[in-house]
Amino acid sequence: MSSTIQPILSIVCHTFNQENYLEETIKGFLLQKTNFPFEIILHDDASTDGTSEIIKKYENLYPNQITAILQTENKYSKNINIWSEFTFPAAKGKYIAICEGDDYWTDEYKLQKQVDFLEQNPEFVVCWTDYLNFNGTDFTENNFKISEKIFKIDFNNLFHPYCTLSLTTVFKKEAMDMQLLSGLKHFKDNSLYMILLRKGFGAFMNEKTAVYRIHVGGVYSMKSLFFQRYSSYLNVKEMFDAIPESQNKNIATNIDSLLRHAAFDALRIKYATNDKLTSDEETALKLYFPKAKGSVKFKYYKRIIQYSLKKAFKK
Repeated sequence: MSSTIQPILSIVCHTFNQENYLEETIKGFLLQKTNFPFEIILHDDASTDGTSEIIKKYENLYPNQITAILQTENKYSKNINIWSEFTFPAAKGKYIAICEGDDYWTDEYKLQKQVDFLEQNPEFVVCWTDYLNFNGTDFTENNFKISEKIFKIDFNNLFHPYCTLSLTTVFKKEAMDMQLLSGLKHFKDNSLYMILLRKGFGAFMNEKTAVYRIHVGGVYSMKSLFFQRYSSYLNVKEMFDAIPESQNKNIATNIDSLLRHAAFDALRIKYATNDKLTSDEETALKLYFPKAKGSVKFKYYKRIIQYSLKKAFKK
């Protein structure tokens, strides 16, 4: 692709310490067959392994197609929104595709299929596809229980099923509210989807085009179960408050479920371990249980008794 040609689509890839996976990811980008030009933006968040060297190598090999953004200090740890501050502003395409540096695409026509769909269906602003899960040894399929070839997604069914992973995302850049995105405190992938759904529908395309890696080196997978649930609660709650269109029963139920699971995780930490609760864990307990239904409070006290008995028998 000549540097003078305006790309129709921008692939955005965020990386951190993914030297063992990144080349397969980049090759999946380069193998895409499209009737439109596309660019590749590779962002490295100050990796401490050889990730940045791999990025430099491919930028040198494909200088007109690949752009490297290399950080000298980690932005994720400082809660800086990489999308709104660095990668999305750099994207020149009408469409943006996302894939993290440890996942990869397997269908060489993935981008063409998704862009064709969005071009032909202007009421849709974002689409995803199915994918395989890979744990380093085995590949497994998802059980989304979706029979339709195209499954329509809006605020009434978002997260049911949870089939909207970032590695298959393609969306219209014009549908992204950059000002809203940049002002978020608890941003996650779900933030993108909820912002986009203000402008139109989402679509799950029922075909496998990618592989999602499950490994201990994943930044998110290394976090505790409480962190994953509570951070998701904060994320969806922030979006619910910011986007009136999302304020329905479905999203409210998701918020309640995330907080409930986080609160019970904090309960386990408090009574089943000797660990001191963090301020977030204390907050989750205080937010959920005082307002919980009677049946939940019964379960709450039952869990306390169970944890206390277990600790007593261990002594």
